[in-house]
Amino acid sequence: MAHFLWTQKQDIGPVGRRDVAIAFDTARGRAVLFGGQTGSKIIDDTWEWDGNEWVQAADMGPAGRCAHAMAYDTNRKRTILYGGASGSGFFGDTWEWDGNEWIQVADTGPEARCNHAVAFDTKRRRIVLFGGQRNKIPFGDTWVWDGSEWTKEQDSGPSSRAAHALAYDSERDRIVLFGGLAGTESEWKLVNDTWEYDSARWIHVADTGPSPRSGHGMIYDGTKVLLFGGDGGSGDTWEWDGTHWKELQNMGPPPRGYFGMAYDSARKHTTLYGGEGINANLLGDTWEWYDHPPR
Repeated sequence: MAHFLWTQKQDIGPVGRRDVAIAFDTARGRAVLFGGQTGSKIIDDTWEWDGNEWVQAADMGPAGRCAHAMAYDTNRKRTILYGGASGSGFFGDTWEWDGNEWIQVADTGPEARCNHAVAFDTKRRRIVLFGGQRNKIPFGDTWVWDGSEWTKEQDSGPSSRAAHALAYDSERDRIVLFGGLAGTESEWKLVNDTWEYDSARWIHVADTGPSPRSGHGMIYDGTKVLLFGGDGGSGDTWEWDGTHWKELQNMGPPPRGYFGMAYDSARKHTTLYGGEGINANLLGDTWEWYDHPPR
């Protein structure tokens, strides 16, 4: 019988923040964190987590931003960052982190935005991006990054939304989308629908499971999609097996939204950092989820 366990690792490292992005560098065995927001300050630092401690890796690269998105390209061995927002506006630039420096690789593609979501499709070796927002206008478009350029694929599928989550299920060859803030410029609402993208079309697969929420985290661990927390959630953990959602645990990190979460494929752990708590307090703690208790 499987055992599931959240374990707190550290309270030290990057300053507490929300709207941060994290991706796991499989070649180097590091979770890479960039940016976020603490109070009114927009941050532009880069940190790496090796499973034991956070180390600041750079303070130069993309302009400070929050509500951006990152994914790791296992083919090209680069962490890819797209978009985000700051007090001066929205970003539509694309950057790569090779473990030593950030390099801007594009300034064209999707319309500048924040609160979008990305996932890396390992079969087709490309980043898939869906949705996001610019001011109060949500997007419902699907784009792919092949390492050289962005290409628009879809304008149909899930309703326009922001602050949702994506994860790529490599066994079933599907991009899974859950929840977010959906609606129009004048009316937003939390949703809890589940969609899957098979590289040709979006398919609506469920309307039941976790409660409606935004700013949650979602990863694929090789066997299942794992979801945690979010604004509207209760600090709960769920799994998606391709057919049904199942709640796994209601104990672990305090409830939060707009944190960073990535899967460490080397150690087979999920790493979670920071976010905004239920009283709008900014968190700087690090947690890991194990399918089995750590040795």
